Amino acid sequence: MPINNRKEPFRYTLREPMSFEIYILSINGIDGPSKPIQAELCDISRSGCQLAFPLSLPVENNDIRIAINLKLFEDLLYFEGTLRWALEKNTVWHYGVQLEVEKENQDRLSREMRMLAGQGRIVVK
Repeated sequence: MPINNRKEPFRYTLREPMSFEIYILSINGIDGPSKPIQAELCDISRSGCQLAFPLSLPVENNDIRIAINLKLFEDLLYFEGTLRWALEKNTVWHYGVQLEVEKENQDRLSREMRMLAGQGRIVVK
């Protein structure tokens, strides 16, 4: 039987990406624009997610902080996080986000993901 050496939590991939708005809080400590960016959530775990939107951001060697207001199932959740990587796929940029999930939101996030899984809207990867 193979041993699972995974140190990160399971990642849940959405069968259909979920649309929502993100905000760039800062780039290298300088305030970002206040205008929201329309994005899609591709996958999520308890510590991170993958977003897609048609804007190229200079992730490499820059500290880009974002804010997310997202309703996965029932509750509106607010997270802040840092963009860690970027990859262009068919003129859309995909970004890996390391989320900073506050203690009070950890259980809510897990419950929301379980509810989506129960409806078959996400799959474990």
